Amino acid sequence: MKHTMIDCYGSKNHNLENLVYINDALNKLAYRLGLEPIANPYLIPYYYGRVKQDIGVSAFLLLKGGHITIHTFPLRECYFMDVFSTKDFDPSYLIDILESLLPFNRKISTISTSSRRKFVNIELPFDPNNNFGPHCLAELTIGKAFTLDECYDFLDKFVYQIDMDPITRPYVIKDKVENPNYLSGIIIIAQSHISIHYDYKTQHAYFDIFSCSAFDYSKIEEFLQKLGKIISIELVVRGTKHKSNTNIEPEPIHEISSLWQKYIK
Repeated sequence: MKHTMIDCYGSKNHNLENLVYINDALNKLAYRLGLEPIANPYLIPYYYGRVKQDIGVSAFLLLKGGHITIHTFPLRECYFMDVFSTKDFDPSYLIDILESLLPFNRKISTISTSSRRKFVNIELPFDPNNNFGPHCLAELTIGKAFTLDECYDFLDKFVYQIDMDPITRPYVIKDKVENPNYLSGIIIIAQSHISIHYDYKTQHAYFDIFSCSAFDYSKIEEFLQKLGKIISIELVVRGTKHKSNTNIEPEPIHEISSLWQKYIK
């Protein structure tokens, strides 16, 4: 079980807004790391937010019991990526691949890996004035079969439970048609995501809640407890260098970048 989170700054590559390129990059990343996708990448261009500099692409590739996600900010020259997998992979090799596909400045970026430690409750200080957003990692035992409908309904309601803005409806899928090992669900919120991976054999579920703005952490624990017993919950601070690396004065969204004109004609 491994979860690597990368806050990539200094990325001047114009492919951060190229949907075809990002689609190929996600497939290549999974292939080179030896991870097993269970569906094609899903990409969502985001160009209608209240702050012009927040336009970009959110995309995910669901894996067998995990995912690869990316949220890009081409005008801010940065992107956020997550690789969560039940299968082991080398984080150093992941970074090398990423630097070749979507170059970034490693010196001003942040890379962290969680082993999804059990029986722990870790909370790091979060400063909404200087950090991009909190990232909550949780594991719980449900103790019963978790259905497609239950997974969908949970994600659909959970977004509003923590006062977030959904960009998509939930996407829920089994890793295979017959005798599945995992049930996975994900929903994209404003340039972030919430995901669930349920293990049919152990009846454990792994939650990944990444938000670009602060939220009430206590609501997460309260809502998760409705499904089962929490084994671990870990709060990771993302974007500690976001403010210093993206000193751009926010502007209204009505002045759309020329990079995105082709998507709004």
